[in-house]
Amino acid sequence: MIKVRALRVALGSVLVVACATGSAAVLVDSYVVSCGYSWGGGLSLECDDPRTEAAMRARMLTGEQAREAGCPGLVEAEPAPSGEPGPTYFVNMDPPSEPPVPARATDPAVTARVNAAWDKIERWLAAHASATLRKLSFPASPRDVDRWERNFGGKVPDALYASLLRHDGAEGNFGAGFQLPPDIGLMALSSYSSLHSYNCIDLIMAGSEEDADPDDGVWHGSLLPFASAGGGDELFIDPRSGRVGQKAGGGRIRYDGPMSWPSYLDLLEGLASALESGGPLREWYPTVTAGCELRWADEPAAAPQANCAGTPRPSPTPTPTPTPTRPGKAELEATGCVPPKTRPLVRHPGPAVTARVNAVWRRIERWLARKAPAEYKKLGEPAKPMEIARAEAAMGLRFPGDLRASLLRHDGGQLQVPPFYRLTSVRRSREEWKVNCDVMLQNEDLSDYWWHGAVIPFAAGVSGDNLFIDTRTGQVGEFFHEEGLRAGHWPSYLALLRATARALETGEPIGGLRPVVRDGRLDWESA
Repeated sequence: MIKVRALRVALGSVLVVACATGSAAVLVDSYVVSCGYSWGGGLSLECDDPRTEAAMRARMLTGEQAREAGCPGLVEAEPAPSGEPGPTYFVNMDPPSEPPVPARATDPAVTARVNAAWDKIERWLAAHASATLRKLSFPASPRDVDRWERNFGGKVPDALYASLLRHDGAEGNFGAGFQLPPDIGLMALSSYSSLHSYNCIDLIMAGSEEDADPDDGVWHGSLLPFASAGGGDELFIDPRSGRVGQKAGGGRIRYDGPMSWPSYLDLLEGLASALESGGPLREWYPTVTAGCELRWADEPAAAPQANCAGTPRPSPTPTPTPTPTRPGKAELEATGCVPPKTRPLVRHPGPAVTARVNAVWRRIERWLARKAPAEYKKLGEPAKPMEIARAEAAMGLRFPGDLRASLLRHDGGQLQVPPFYRLTSVRRSREEWKVNCDVMLQNEDLSDYWWHGAVIPFAAGVSGDNLFIDTRTGQVGEFFHEEGLRAGHWPSYLALLRATARALETGEPIGGLRPVVRDGRLDWESA
């Protein structure tokens, strides 16, 4: 029996490409297999253990089953090549081609009640929690809602439609700018698709063993999530009935939870009433932080702070967005991602460093051949000197001698080095460098805390993270795509390679991890 617990990963603001990643801790017998999935041009799965990966792929929903569960945005790709199990999915982000419909008329009574509720909420925020008032977003446009509906393939209920035309969610990660009890943030329309796709991916990954019932399942594609606390805790609307339900991370959907409501309008009016009266909204009482933000507590709050009043803005008007100034040539060159054009020049590492690197590789090769033959067979062929030279010219860098000598022995080779990274080829290193540079150059902030063109990614994890060499210092560090660069783990590439060889030969841990072999493959586990 394989048990999977999926962990969602919030994307950092620097990521401007359309992708998402996740990871899973899979308990197989008595050991843990690391799995990861990514969603960009398609939904892909990769596990450390091929048998576990095959079992997970076999359990995933097919494209037809996903469509039956109301997830038409995820469409099955062409059949996998021979020998590669399971379905592969692509994300269809393009709306249908039919012409846009005009902005629809909503029930006037519903619209009037929505606006009355927002009037009360805004007045209370203006008097007691002005910081939250300022974080309410400007209205969504009818065109935005229409475009989203055509892409989603469903209709936004009238109460939510009128609410979006008042405030398109609130600022802050996972809607932190405006929180419903206990800490579920009101999301912007632009986030609805991501929440919906994440839930559909969870349903597909859970497979046919799980129930896809819109009344009592793990999820159904007809449901419309509108608020989230991150990690899978969400509120959603069932468009068939208008009911508001709850979903907890890893749990089933329910309509009898503490924040379940007969409709979105009932939720909004209940919220307004609780703020005006100071009474509870179901189990929680409104309170105000020292920073003048609305939050929720188990006990009634003391008298509101006297210094948190602000000017109400029942119908905010967007201010013009200033035209950003393009960074100058000096700023771009300082990123290290705009190197001058040069011709490839083949450089050979010195004989001393080559001898040291080869000596370490012989130790690793002997150990793998005896203990992990499946891993030994995956060691790459030598890289071509001209390929290294072309990468150096494209990146504007000079590879350190120990890295160059290692690549001339094995071009990556997929050797797993601690903690959970595999050595990559020259081509893969060049591609990873370019992708991260492209992301950085599209950002307004060109500071080097997230990425810098002077680093060489030489080992990759399953979620887009890397080990890198800083060519300015020679040190090895880690790059996390959500956080940025973290330098100084090893004084050099050769030092990491030596430590790996020593750990393999002696079993001594590195950074709390020790080598183990399963089915002829090298892995690292907690010591």
